[in-house]
Amino acid sequence: MSQAPESALEFNIELRWSDQDLMGHVNNARIMTLAEEARIRAMQQLQRTAGSDEPFEAVLRTSNTDFLAPIMYPGDCVVRIWVSKIGNSSFVMQHELSQNGKVAVTVEAVVVMFSSATQAPMQITDNVRKALESVSASSAR
Repeated sequence: MSQAPESALEFNIELRWSDQDLMGHVNNARIMTLAEEARIRAMQQLQRTAGSDEPFEAVLRTSNTDFLAPIMYPGDCVVRIWVSKIGNSSFVMQHELSQNGKVAVTVEAVVVMFSSATQAPMQITDNVRKALESVSASSAR
């Protein structure tokens, strides 16, 4: 059952033949690529929501994955993404990867806003914070 709030972003990703392993399951490493693709799409959408023409300067700090059921080729994968926590320089993104209406994989990722100029974490700006809040679990309340 989905835990995603109504404010979650949703992306449909078509699976490729090369995503599968010998059993027809999408390979675990490819699952991380699917989550990454959806996270990049989400960050691009949040960038537009924040009113910026420039990509967010952000890096992935940690990622934890729970494999609940196999995702099978052929088919599509639906990925829902939302923000569960916003700090001073980082935020937590939740991912749900589903197939045929069933949640198969969850990923929790900590993303840090990062300055390429100083090579150090930087504060989340007000406009970015508002964009993140627009897809947070608390915005659905």
